[in-house]
Amino acid sequence: MSYLPPDPSRPAPAVEPFDPRPQFYIRLSPPWVTRTLLAINVAVFVAMIAAGFLLYNTFNGSEDMRILVLFGAKVNELIALGQTWRLFTAMFLHIGVFHLLFNLYALNALGPLVEGYFGHVRFLAIYLIAGLFGSLASYAFSPVPSAGASGAIFGLAGATTVYFLRYRENFGARGRAILQNMLLIIGINLVFGLTAPGIDNWGHVGGLVGGALVAFGLLPRYAAPAVILPGSQPLQEETRTFHYALWVTVCIVVLVLGVEFATRARHLAP
Repeated sequence: MSYLPPDPSRPAPAVEPFDPRPQFYIRLSPPWVTRTLLAINVAVFVAMIAAGFLLYNTFNGSEDMRILVLFGAKVNELIALGQTWRLFTAMFLHIGVFHLLFNLYALNALGPLVEGYFGHVRFLAIYLIAGLFGSLASYAFSPVPSAGASGAIFGLAGATTVYFLRYRENFGARGRAILQNMLLIIGINLVFGLTAPGIDNWGHVGGLVGGALVAFGLLPRYAAPAVILPGSQPLQEETRTFHYALWVTVCIVVLVLGVEFATRARHLAP
């Protein structure tokens, strides 16, 4: 191996001056839970296809109402009879491959963002509770059987909006751009849901409101490190475990009361 000395005729490369001022950043969580949810949705879809073939000799199991009911789709009459678990299982079912692919794309786009800033546990709480709020709104206001992760994904959109609304000044132009884009995406999808047939817009609205509500109480709070050094340093997040647990409990209580109210209203309806 030979070594060539530098050519003295060439100017030396510019050296970036060292900035002694402290610069803070937020340490992001890797999207492990997002990837797990993606895998679960795909696995359930494959299981529906297999069940359709084995039970009814059809490759269209994900669109067969018998398979959808068997796997736990939201069916109002069955929920009113006590099968409230369908509000949960419906979040992991998809009606057709395009429905699945669209929701996988949206989850893969929003999931790492929300999980990165909120962390694994709070992200999962937002996703699941938002999905339940979506199922509840659909149960209360839409008579049509439904399924899909859309309510939970709209919840992630609501959580992203809440986060960047709170910290829009800290993130500067990038944060404001994310906030504006998210509001635009939410508006377009809600309008599309109102005009296109076969879309459970109540589930979308419920998930959006639920995700924003949960995220509001689970927002991280940051503080400068105890020892500030020159250069880049991660911000420290305040520990608020009791506050977060209490907020999640309140949201679950609201869900339970909402299911009870919707079921009673359904029983009292003529």
